[in-house]
Amino acid sequence: RAGSIGSLLLGVPEGDGLRYVGRVGTGFTERARADLLDRLRPLARDDSPFDRPLPAVDRKDATWTEPALVGEVRFFEWTEGGSLRHPSWRGLRDDKSPADVVRES
Repeated sequence: RAGSIGSLLLGVPEGDGLRYVGRVGTGFTERARADLLDRLRPLARDDSPFDRPLPAVDRKDATWTEPALVGEVRFFEWTEGGSLRHPSWRGLRDDKSPADVVRES
């Protein structure tokens, strides 16, 4: 998806940091991808916002942004390692701030 978003790296606030919980690459419409790209471009930063290094495959070709937007995903379950299993994008949550996000059980 050159010039667009292939997937998003997801995080949940934990303590003073941002915990990586996986990536989502399905459930986007082309319109949603274009809107996300427009919203994320001004939030670009040089380094990862996550509190721990990500797996090499996940950080490859990543464009880092400030964790200022809240998205909603549907997922099957949490893995033993604390990642989302089979997440699918539902959309942005303009009614929530990142401080409102908690890990669902």
